[in-house]
Amino acid sequence: MPPGISFSWSRHRVFRALGFFPVVLTLGLLFWSVVTYALGVIPTIGRHSWLFASVCVAATAALWLLTMWCYIICVFRNPGAPTGLATATPADGPYSRVPILNHAANGASLPASRDSASRRSHASRRRYADDDSDVSDSGSECSDGEGPLTEEQFRRAELVYSITVRDNGQPRYCHKCNGPKPDRTHHCSVCGVCVLKMDHHCPWLNNCVGFRTQKAFVLFLVYGALYCTLLAATSALFYLYSLLNMSDDTELDLNLLIMIVLCIAFALSLMMFAGYSIYLLLTNTTTIESYEENNYRVQASQRSNGSRSKYVNLFDMGYKRNFTQVFGSVWYTWLVPTSTTVGDGVRFPISFEGYNELRQNID
Repeated sequence: MPPGISFSWSRHRVFRALGFFPVVLTLGLLFWSVVTYALGVIPTIGRHSWLFASVCVAATAALWLLTMWCYIICVFRNPGAPTGLATATPADGPYSRVPILNHAANGASLPASRDSASRRSHASRRRYADDDSDVSDSGSECSDGEGPLTEEQFRRAELVYSITVRDNGQPRYCHKCNGPKPDRTHHCSVCGVCVLKMDHHCPWLNNCVGFRTQKAFVLFLVYGALYCTLLAATSALFYLYSLLNMSDDTELDLNLLIMIVLCIAFALSLMMFAGYSIYLLLTNTTTIESYEENNYRVQASQRSNGSRSKYVNLFDMGYKRNFTQVFGSVWYTWLVPTSTTVGDGVRFPISFEGYNELRQNID
């Protein structure tokens, strides 16, 4: 094995091992908070109202279990990798109108200009993060390369038959994994692998949020925010009551005060992350796609006037369909982090209304 590959593989193993410190810290905080709440708050509430205490116990236990369940899945479930999925996919279904690239003899396949006979072009209103020359904040790493693909690489990349292409119009190909990149797939610089529908690499999970973990991640943020809000609200009321009715020999619980402050901070941050994640979910956009540009493989329309339209997200199928793509169509599965995501993470439903708009508005 070449030294560079060995070093890179060892480096990723070290990063992954060190990445479990935030995981251990998060699990520790979850256990510490529920124990502090159960021993410090619930008994006092029960002395005043057993009914309210019972409701608090049931709600806290449910939210804690759901938060823990979602978190464990986010940490240990594989978010999805193109390995074994990059097989021949004919141009049918949602990709039936996507033009096929012609592979030149030298291994290059550049997008033709508007004046050429085929009038094929790529609409570069957005680019992928791993087309950049540096490492983005999301953990997506440059791996597409800049030179033309070899004939073998081109052949392997075309087996996936994606609608997104590189800047030069060629299929997306990961030179680090030595394999094709399906649509919305990116190479994670921390995990050292390509991830299907990569959203970002989360250090608190020591894992990527991707095709198979997006639902669990969104639910973790929602349940985590509700759990912290419940603990902060009821504990703050208890603490305020203790302050107003404390005697000279009464000691305030510093451990409980720390928990209240942490719960308020985590509740606010999780609410913001949850709101943004739900917005991305409903618009069928990943974090990487929200600030980077995609190159689409587009056959220009004969009516093209050369003007540039506003950006159209070809994967946006409307709020309802975007939601059911990840959470499924059965309502009672929306509340638990079971696998309900539609598809295989390689090909996605495409909005042909937006596709036709791109065809008519290519530079």
